Amino acid sequence: MKFNEFLKRYDKVQVIDSSTFALLPQKLRDIRRQVRFWVEKGYLIPLKKGSYIFNETFRKVPLSYSFIANYLISPSYLSLEYALGFYGLIPEKVTVFTSVTPKKTLSIKNPLGVFEYRSLKKELFFGFVSRVDNEQPFFIALPEKALLDYFYLSKKLRGVDKEFESLRLQNLEIVNIKRLNEFKSRYGSRTREIANSFISFVRQYKKEYRDLK
Repeated sequence: MKFNEFLKRYDKVQVIDSSTFALLPQKLRDIRRQVRFWVEKGYLIPLKKGSYIFNETFRKVPLSYSFIANYLISPSYLSLEYALGFYGLIPEKVTVFTSVTPKKTLSIKNPLGVFEYRSLKKELFFGFVSRVDNEQPFFIALPEKALLDYFYLSKKLRGVDKEFESLRLQNLEIVNIKRLNEFKSRYGSRTREIANSFISFVRQYKKEYRDLK
């Protein structure tokens, strides 16, 4: 298969999955050999074993890093620091794509960046919504769930005001206390206690925010 034929076949997909190569008319071993050659030439960029994107010259579909974060490990949803930055709850620009998954903890590094996945119990895999980035759907935690995931997975966190202040949290008026209370009931006692301390912290923040207005 010539590269132009391959390009025409896959130019409308976000990620090229090698599981689809069996549907092509050429022999599978020949396609795989050609793909390895195109990777060496730089036409294709590997994301993980069996997954590729076209380089900028040949790419016709705008990249969605958020979609790719979900794709690399499924099921997963963006959460933790990335989601906190997405909602403007922390001021820092988060360059690592942090997600949670019921699968094992792992990190994937590829030419697009670093994609980290933290393991979460299956019963805690909830509280995320679908959003769209560059016309591609992706899953991301609600603000309250991103906070609870962070509390749950930050094993050294005790839940005192100084810790919350050190995170440089901002825009806390968007935090839905009712939803946070509802979600926290599904976590263990340690996370619930941290969440209760955080709720007091948020209420004080909201009071000061109203007073400033």
